[in-house]
Amino acid sequence: MVSESQITPIRIKFKKYGSLMYISHLDLARTMQRIIVRSGIDIWYSEGFNPQPKIVFAVPLPVGVESECEYMDIKINTPMSCDEISRRLSANFPEEMKVLDVYVPETKLKKIMYIDYEITISSPYIEASTAEKINLIFSNDLYITKKSKGNEKEINIKEYIKSLKSRTSDDKIVIDAIIASGSEKNLNPELLIEAIKQNIGILTTSPISEYYTIMRKDMLCEDLTKFQ
Repeated sequence: MVSESQITPIRIKFKKYGSLMYISHLDLARTMQRIIVRSGIDIWYSEGFNPQPKIVFAVPLPVGVESECEYMDIKINTPMSCDEISRRLSANFPEEMKVLDVYVPETKLKKIMYIDYEITISSPYIEASTAEKINLIFSNDLYITKKSKGNEKEINIKEYIKSLKSRTSDDKIVIDAIIASGSEKNLNPELLIEAIKQNIGILTTSPISEYYTIMRKDMLCEDLTKFQ
């Protein structure tokens, strides 16, 4: 019997966008299991009464958020080149999902400490000073309610933000935010939106006239280098 330590680890980087941003992390995991089986990739299964395929994702993507940098680790029993794995997965990926890279990992997923998000806000109530006001509120202590597993607690958002800068672009506000996403500290980017609603007064009317998008751009290590 081949032990887990003898199985080849493979890391898959992919993007997920468009309507697929509305599927949950659990649905994504189920979808990936089916895709891998359909692709004929001999994935390693855990032992025991209820064997499960060895699939580990990096930081789960919140529903409603698009991403250009999702990571998924698998282990395979039968040797197969990374190019072949990429080709097979690409042939079976749904629309609005794309393989970006396949390689043998040299770092662990737990090295991810921050995530770089790009938030774009469209609203007829955006003024010349709106971007400056957003920068100001996030530069100071800012308390908001964070819900987690049925519990609620007040947190200071500033303690979770490594950097945040907003700017006006084509009558929209674009926010570049690097926020904590490690095992001890993590922040859902939706809480940034909630803080903007409460303190700036936009995104509080009809979602037809006011809306926003959130794109996960990069996952970062503690020293802010790009995770690989």
